Amino acid sequence: MAGSTPGTERLVLGLDVGGTWTRAMLATTAGRRVGSGRSAGANPSSHGIAAAADRISAALGGAMRASDPAAVAGCVVGLAGASQYAADPDIVRAFEEIWRAAGLTCPVRVVSDVAVAFVAGTPRPAGSVLVAGTGAVVAQIRDREPVATHGGFGWLLGDDGSGFWIGREAVRVTLGALDSRAPLSALPKQVLDWYGIGGPAAAAHRSYRGLTAALIREVNRRPPISLADLAPLVTRAHVDGDGDAAQIVAEAAALLVANLEQSALTGDGPIVLAGGLLASGGPVHGLVVSAIRQRWPGIDVCTALEGSAAAAWLAAQLLLGDKGEWDALYPRLMSAVDELV
Repeated sequence: MAGSTPGTERLVLGLDVGGTWTRAMLATTAGRRVGSGRSAGANPSSHGIAAAADRISAALGGAMRASDPAAVAGCVVGLAGASQYAADPDIVRAFEEIWRAAGLTCPVRVVSDVAVAFVAGTPRPAGSVLVAGTGAVVAQIRDREPVATHGGFGWLLGDDGSGFWIGREAVRVTLGALDSRAPLSALPKQVLDWYGIGGPAAAAHRSYRGLTAALIREVNRRPPISLADLAPLVTRAHVDGDGDAAQIVAEAAALLVANLEQSALTGDGPIVLAGGLLASGGPVHGLVVSAIRQRWPGIDVCTALEGSAAAAWLAAQLLLGDKGEWDALYPRLMSAVDELV
């Protein structure tokens, strides 16, 4: 391996490209954060190549704005849809143009966002990861690479318990409440407000039937994946004691744990929980952790931190002289994430 001379800091770049957010972090091999950037989700499968390229470029520009891109010695990109990336020449060309336009001259390694999510939770080389953000997937990890996955089929064919699934359930609850002509509880009111047809605007539709038609129209005129944007509404309504939201959250957690059970989990290594839906302190996180500890007592449960920092750590691997240096870098890089902008 190529090593760095003692006291020399080299620049590494990590990107975490997901369905909801794209984050970039520029750091040194001494664990010092230099720059960070964030933009909207850039999974090319969900958002299209052009939108993905624009959003990755925006996050990359934020991280690099005060640095010379030619000084970056290593870069790792965790990409949702990495398998499609490798198989689609158009995506490969578009991404190569991003790196050229940014001025990067170092090799850029694209890996699965699932691998980066696991590393964001633990430096250990093997275990399992449950990712629940816009989508949902379980993967078994060996040598920090996914060797088997369960789920992750996308919003149309799967992703039960994901942010998309929660958002769709919130709309279904709202449609059911309108259909019953009963007084609306907090969650349906928030869903209608989200789509701009609640509150004072509801009077323009004159009836429950009019509100139903308006909601269906508003949902269908937007990209299907945007239903995931409703997930924070549901978690906030759950915290406020809304019964419909509590039921959705409980079912989402049960579906996610069922995915773990169906993945033939071996029990080797920790289980890492990753993705916005499983952020520490959230209601789904708490229910999932409780269920895991009942189902697999004694297994370590870790919550992923910032994926872009994990990607930067992976990028530093080939630049550091020995394993001890790389291991020592992990806690410094992960703790360098205070507030990404």
